[in-house]
Amino acid sequence: MTASGTVGGRARAPYEVLVAGAGPAGLLCAVELAVRGVRCRVVDRRPGPLPGSRCPTLWQRSLEALASAGLPMAELLDRSLPLERKVFHVAGATAEVDLRSEASPHAFPVLLRQDDLERFLTERLAELGGKVDYGHEVLSVGPDMPGATDVLLRGPGGDERVRVAWAVLATGAGGVTGGGERDAGPARPAAAGELPGMRWVLADVRATAEFAPGPGEEHIFREATGHAGLVPLPGGGHRLFLALPDEACGAGPDGSPTPADVAAAAERMVGLRLATPDAVWSVRPASAVADRFRQGRRLLLGDAARRFPMPVHGLNTGLQDALGLGWKLATAVRRPAVAEELLDTYDAERRAAAEGVRDRAERVLGYGSTVPVEVIRDRLLRRVFDIRTEPVPRYAPGPLTDPDSPLGGSPAPFATAGGVFPAWRLVVRHRAGEAVPGWLVGRLEALTREFGLPLVIAAGDMASAGVHAYLVRPDGYVSFDGGPGRLAALAQHLTRVRRFL
Repeated sequence: MTASGTVGGRARAPYEVLVAGAGPAGLLCAVELAVRGVRCRVVDRRPGPLPGSRCPTLWQRSLEALASAGLPMAELLDRSLPLERKVFHVAGATAEVDLRSEASPHAFPVLLRQDDLERFLTERLAELGGKVDYGHEVLSVGPDMPGATDVLLRGPGGDERVRVAWAVLATGAGGVTGGGERDAGPARPAAAGELPGMRWVLADVRATAEFAPGPGEEHIFREATGHAGLVPLPGGGHRLFLALPDEACGAGPDGSPTPADVAAAAERMVGLRLATPDAVWSVRPASAVADRFRQGRRLLLGDAARRFPMPVHGLNTGLQDALGLGWKLATAVRRPAVAEELLDTYDAERRAAAEGVRDRAERVLGYGSTVPVEVIRDRLLRRVFDIRTEPVPRYAPGPLTDPDSPLGGSPAPFATAGGVFPAWRLVVRHRAGEAVPGWLVGRLEALTREFGLPLVIAAGDMASAGVHAYLVRPDGYVSFDGGPGRLAALAQHLTRVRRFL
């Protein structure tokens, strides 16, 4: 069934996928689809782009995802600030952690205003012929039918029901607003999962001369009386985050503290003397993962699928969710026969990743709130750190992952080649100065011709002598790996995954 046909007597929309939500995750998913030739429509309930720096931290794997999406990385990095180190201050002890990564083409994480990030993604989508329809809210999704589902939208011109192949809900923690069909089945936005007793209070501040953080430094403070941090912002100043118990939140609107409350609490709790900020905002930390990320023809993405106690996890994990979903959904549109099996792997892989991030985030939150400061100081002195980043997941064996591969289900251990939005490819690595035997090259070329794959042969830093082959998925994860002795196993694995290539 093409997008211009009819399903169940109703005309199908002139696009295959509706993406609801124009935050970073929804925009990156739409770009992934558009670059693969899948027609999609992006809607957002807001009247227009949301200004503000919001969550500014992008980790190296997120930068790799944006680079593969074809964003202008030189311009993006020029507007960013490298985050080179974290400095921990715990009960009089101090330690630094260098954030440099040798495994990524991007040496450091960066700090970029979120409105700038969304602008870069929106401009990339426009290059591919897409746009965002602001002022359109998803009220319900369903019921499903063979080959399609209905989505009810409310926009400036009234209500509109559209029929599409797939609906991606990147609608944030609030999910879609209406009742009815959206509540059928387990794939609904994650429950609030709010953690009682405290709030994250945030403000953009200027440090005083008494404490002048170096450029590219994030400072984390933990005392018996509280927990706070300062993150540098592009263009100057810092983002303050402060963990305040409910009873210390003051008398601002909705029980949130006033700017004066925040400045006083930072000095009282961790000894930070700051100028009174112009404005503050607060959020109660939450921790929840939806039962499923997919139900029928609706897929949850980003904060619609899970909530983490710290915003940095939501942004970066959402970009990885989009990277994992985009190529699979594009394949499902082109090859409906494999859609169910392939999109079930999105649910299994990214839900497991979310549970890993949630568990780590809850542990890190405990270090800043409930774990005795003496325990944290001891860990600091022994240089045992848990950094606020996404733990790199290893996907379990399944339809896409060979169970006998040493690195199967892990990110490729090198900067993957293949250009913008790389397809599946076979990468062969060998030690510098050691040529790949001609017979092996011939066998590999025959396999790649048979399965329609690009072959990349490159020298690299190998832990041992010899040659190693990696079948790499479009999202950069290893589907199969092994040495020359596993050529027959490689051929068998390629036969198994041929339907997804």
